Order: sequence, then C-alpha cells, then structure tokens
Amino acid sequence: MISKTGTIDRKDFLKQVGVGFGAVMLMNCLQGCSETEIPDPNPGGNTGKVDFSIDISAQTYKALQTKGGYVVISDKKIIIARTLNDNWIAVSSECTHEGSTIKYVASSSIFQCPNHGAEFKESGAVSKSPAPSALKKYNVTFTANTNTLRVFE
Repeated sequence: MISKTGTIDRKDFLKQVGVGFGAVMLMNCLQGCSETEIPDPNPGGNTGKVDFSIDISAQTYKALQTKGGYVVISDKKIIIARTLNDNWIAVSSECTHEGSTIKYVASSSIFQCPNHGAEFKESGAVSKSPAPSALKKYNVTFTANTNTLRVFE
C-alpha cells in the first residue's frame, strides 16, 4: 500500500517483486513445455576452437615454403613458423604484454615482439620480459603429398 508520502511499505514491495518473479518463471516453464524448439545458439557445431588447414603452395603462404619462414594468419591471430630444422610451430600472434603482433626470428629460434623486445621460446614460453605470460601453442600436422598444414587445438 502506498502511503500519503508516496512511499510503499516493505510488505507490499516484496509482494510485487514476488509476483513479477513468478510471472517470469511461469513464462520460462511454459516455453519449456511447448513443442517449439529453442534455436541452437551455436548452429553448425562450431566449438570456437582453432582448427583450420592451409595449402602452403598457395602464394599467400609462400614464406612457409622456405625453412625459417613464417606467416601471420591475422583473422585467427596465429603465427605459423617453419624452423630451420624443418619443424612447424603455431602460436598466438599477439604479444602477451600489449597485444602487438610478434615475428619469428629463425636464426635465434625465438618469437619476438618488435615493440618492447619481449621474446618467447618456440614452446611459447616467455624468455625475455616484459611479457607476463606465455603464448598459446597450437598443434600442427603437415601432409607433404598435399602441401597441407593443419593447425588445431
């Protein structure tokens, strides 16, 4: 009940809150009983995990045709490097210090941030500050007969 001063007493306030909450819950229960399905919030089953393949013979990835080369896949925020020992490495391409795009220095076998000098081992671990944490490392498989490189979690 609203008093002459324009305030509502606690008992009436709690009743109104309870009725409102009950109405919302009733709507949810009724929708759960309906025959109409709730749309899938993730159609196509995309789990959000990284899993893609590239053809290294494509012009876009020409740098990977040579030992010591690397490419940054900007839309995935991943850098892929081919070591001088002919191994493949994929890590997140953003420095954990301030998000700058890193590069691969094959002669030193490190990933390096050009802005503040942070360095990361090929495992992604920090080897030189100011980066506070490691780069995320991804699994990589290479299929030679198709020149296809798969990067995945």
